Amino acid sequence: MKRILLILFTCLFVFNLFGRDSISTRYADGEFVSYCSVETNASLAVADEVVDDLIDQFRGNPEQLFEWAFKGLGKQTGDDSKNEVLLDLKLATFDKMTGKSHLLTDIVVPGFRTYKDVSIDSRVTKTKLKNGGTRVFVDIFYSNLLLKKAYGTFFVTPIADNKVMLSMRIHVRFGWFFNIFITQRRYRNVVEWRMQGFMNNMRDESERRAKFNGK
Repeated sequence: MKRILLILFTCLFVFNLFGRDSISTRYADGEFVSYCSVETNASLAVADEVVDDLIDQFRGNPEQLFEWAFKGLGKQTGDDSKNEVLLDLKLATFDKMTGKSHLLTDIVVPGFRTYKDVSIDSRVTKTKLKNGGTRVFVDIFYSNLLLKKAYGTFFVTPIADNKVMLSMRIHVRFGWFFNIFITQRRYRNVVEWRMQGFMNNMRDESERRAKFNGK
């Protein structure tokens, strides 16, 4: 079951800038807010290209993302604490008219229950900023006992010649069941390390392309 936590990828477009690589989460009034940033030795043009591929593949064929953006972030062997909530993607479609992506997935809580055929809709909006950087906003249209709301923002910000900051902030408010089940410890085990891994993968892909293209 490698197709894990794809909804969290959808949330995983987000962040405010810190000056250095960092990750943190705060919890207040039933909402988790996570922050992550990584310095990246690549030009703004290369980092933007990686972001465009991320969006295109997510809309068209999210399975491809497990080869690079989600690489190593699936089910973990030998560490059940990181597998306490799993998502098994069954279908992904994109509606050009509405700009919405539609996911159909099973949500698995091992040893407890599997929630079959959960439907999740989202919209991704990319904007160029006045400082030359890029902002990607992701909104999740889904609300029931599992999830009340989730949204986030991903930034690509130039900080020097051929160097950018990739930064992300996600907001997640679970429904009544998961609000009880997902403690702060479970959130760190299931979500936070995958957020850091995703950002590292984005950095590594940007730097790989920068070296290949000489940019």
